[in-house]
Amino acid sequence: MEPEAQDVSRSDLVGRWHAGESCDSSLVLEKDGSARWKRWATGYNGYRITGRESGKGTWTLEAFQGKQTFEVKNGHTFEPLMMLQGDGQLTLLQISGEDPDNSIGCRFKRVDGQKFN
Repeated sequence: MEPEAQDVSRSDLVGRWHAGESCDSSLVLEKDGSARWKRWATGYNGYRITGRESGKGTWTLEAFQGKQTFEVKNGHTFEPLMMLQGDGQLTLLQISGEDPDNSIGCRFKRVDGQKFN
């Protein structure tokens, strides 16, 4: 797995993202902190994705004691995503399912052409 990304700015995250393969999900992050998604994986049973949703909410990028966190919020549900960096490209990793050891990693890549850093 790629290392965690460092010094990510809000402008690095604004744009259109897609997670391919079995995830086949999309995520759009707007400058104003709003977010919308389609076919977001909400559950996994070890063999396949068991739930999906489309919707809208907000997103945050915060730093605490030198560590950055990125979350998408849907109502009262917060979904943390890891920010990974490899080959000059930022990847957002969503771990779907209740059990991280029995889950699927949806890897969101930019689809609007913007480069990281």
